[in-house]
Amino acid sequence: MNRTKGILLTILAASSFGLIPLFAKIAYANGFNPYTFTLFRSLFASVEIFIYIKINNIDYRVEKEQCITLFKVSLIGYSLMMLTLSISYNYMSTGLATTIHFIYPVVVMLGSIVFYNEKTNKQIIFALIMSLVGMYFLVGFGSMKSISIIGILLSLFSGIFYAYYVLKVAYGNIKDINSFVLAFYVSLFNTYILFMMTIFMRKLSMNYTYKGLLSTALVALVCNLIGMVSFQAGLKIISATTATILSTFEPITSLIVGVLVFREVLLWYHIVGSSLIIVSVIVVAYAEKKLKSTPENNTISKQNF
Repeated sequence: MNRTKGILLTILAASSFGLIPLFAKIAYANGFNPYTFTLFRSLFASVEIFIYIKINNIDYRVEKEQCITLFKVSLIGYSLMMLTLSISYNYMSTGLATTIHFIYPVVVMLGSIVFYNEKTNKQIIFALIMSLVGMYFLVGFGSMKSISIIGILLSLFSGIFYAYYVLKVAYGNIKDINSFVLAFYVSLFNTYILFMMTIFMRKLSMNYTYKGLLSTALVALVCNLIGMVSFQAGLKIISATTATILSTFEPITSLIVGVLVFREVLLWYHIVGSSLIIVSVIVVAYAEKKLKSTPENNTISKQNF
């Protein structure tokens, strides 16, 4: 039951993150750019999560070493990840860059096996390969002509940076921190880091409309308060490799939103890619339950959620 809950939490997180393009398009049309959108998303999220923590009387104190790790994962795992991925879009198609970015499940699997002795099986490896192929069909198909060495390196690094975040959250000294508290500190540190980056790159603008601000507040609520917390809670139950494979469900949500809201055309390779990812999710869910060894944090309690 716990593993099923972890799988569902991770899929919920992926579905939440898949809504980012919807909120981003609204924000960009109302005075925001990619830098300020990400900055205000983190700012609103830190406020929203802090309010939730105070209302529910959750202890948000952390140790000094944990605070240092939280800053590192915020800087490397989120801020640098978002920056390198955003810049890579200037050198190649967003579809291909996103596909390369999703190398992070492979990096997480290798890191888990080499550094943390995580066990895996053939089904999980098969599901990983299937999900990567599905990702290519879903967002990268037909974009090979826009290949750029700089773009490839930037999107690769973005995937490696995010893998660092996942591994630290799953196995580092912050793994037992309450998921809401963890999301709060990551969002808070991201606000500071992204503010400094935005100022340095001269991307700070103040021509925001009410609709743009509302969009960033909603993306903070959906993607940080719900998405980030759900992902971190899922990591307490299932393996890091399984969680990242399930994260490939994210672009399917983006595709559905694009078709329903923005009237984008659904093509045959979208269906093939989505089908492969869905099958990989089913395979990895089955494989996760078959694993004999159980991670240390295999249970999820009200206190640790």
